[in-house]
Amino acid sequence: METILIVEDDRVYARTIANWLVKNGINARYVLSVAAAKVFLEGHEVDLVLSDFRLNDSNGVELLEWMKAQGYRMPFLIMTGYGDIPGAVEAVKKGAADYLPKPVQTEKVLGIIRGLLDRRNRKKVAEQAFYVGKSPLAVKLQNIVRVGAPADSLSVLILGASGTGKEYVARQIHELSGRADAPFIAVDCGALPKELAASELFGHVKGAFTGATENKTGMFAVANHGTLFLDEVGNLSMEVQVLLLRALQEKRYRPVGGKEEVKADIRLVAATNEDLERAITEGRFREDLFHRLNEFPLYVPLLAECPEDIIPLAEFMLDIANRELGKDVKGFDRETQKRLKAYPWPGNIRELKGAVKRAALLAKDDWIISEDVDLPNKSKQAEVYALNDERTERTTILKVLEATGNDRKAAAKLLGISRSTLYLKLKKYRLD
Repeated sequence: METILIVEDDRVYARTIANWLVKNGINARYVLSVAAAKVFLEGHEVDLVLSDFRLNDSNGVELLEWMKAQGYRMPFLIMTGYGDIPGAVEAVKKGAADYLPKPVQTEKVLGIIRGLLDRRNRKKVAEQAFYVGKSPLAVKLQNIVRVGAPADSLSVLILGASGTGKEYVARQIHELSGRADAPFIAVDCGALPKELAASELFGHVKGAFTGATENKTGMFAVANHGTLFLDEVGNLSMEVQVLLLRALQEKRYRPVGGKEEVKADIRLVAATNEDLERAITEGRFREDLFHRLNEFPLYVPLLAECPEDIIPLAEFMLDIANRELGKDVKGFDRETQKRLKAYPWPGNIRELKGAVKRAALLAKDDWIISEDVDLPNKSKQAEVYALNDERTERTTILKVLEATGNDRKAAAKLLGISRSTLYLKLKKYRLD
């Protein structure tokens, strides 16, 4: 049950509010001062703070500022009398969720409180739905996500190799943002027919082109008030890039063939495994659009860069596989764990997920053994990717680039050479 902390220096009124909340199924505790609130917060799990504006030893704004400085992120509501409304408004500007005129024991206030608690619970569920890595790069990514997710006026550009989990990161950003109640719409730009991409994103009106027999709602409209995730954004044509840039800048767009503009209230999250800066120099991507998308950049590391996370992530995926397959496999034996950690995972998290699901399906016992895991032999893998024959170098490099989704950092790692050496070889074989 959620816990609300009431901060009110009138003991009778504090007890009245607490009893009212308890009757409505919400656990409530109260303290009579800011000092007591600080002590309580340090020793108890609290889901929401409901504080009076004026208190004997301080005020609600001071408590709010202290909580922010200490890293507390639960919703904060200000109770206020009529004469204190300007101060309460200032508290909202400083991060309070809302202010509530006294008396607060109303259905409207109960709805506000329950709405805030529901949103907090969804955020908790969202955090638990994603594996939280322990490796330095994974921790860095999580910290950046938590900072950037609430700033939903900023566009996000997620960079990373194929299979690293860019869409999972995008979903996490959405769930931890103020748009979590609205839709999350994912679009694979690589799968959009070039001639229909504009229609898919912005919709069209009847008669806009041959085959447009009725009005069509685009993804911008479907994602209204929520998050639009454009995966492999580098695949959009230059014509569609122009339309996308205008929609982001003006917060308005026009359906294909339409005369009237439509408001665009979305948060855009884009992702790519391509070097967009290189695409700019080659004339395939607009520089102004890149800067508009790149307001909040994120890099999703290769799985090989996070070896500490391989086994915990595999166990997390095993739990999912158990639920999907109706199995009850407990884990991986020691030999299997060694094998998982030794494998380079060129397909990253996507490859690991597939391998774990297959192993869970094949497992005949409570524990997954090495024979259950279908992976290329490490020595054979190394042999495949070795640059020991100049006659086959070009073919090998092409093979590795394909395996890594053209991620050159990952390719260099698998080939056992530096990125600069790889670039020289790409130039040599005219692959750049």
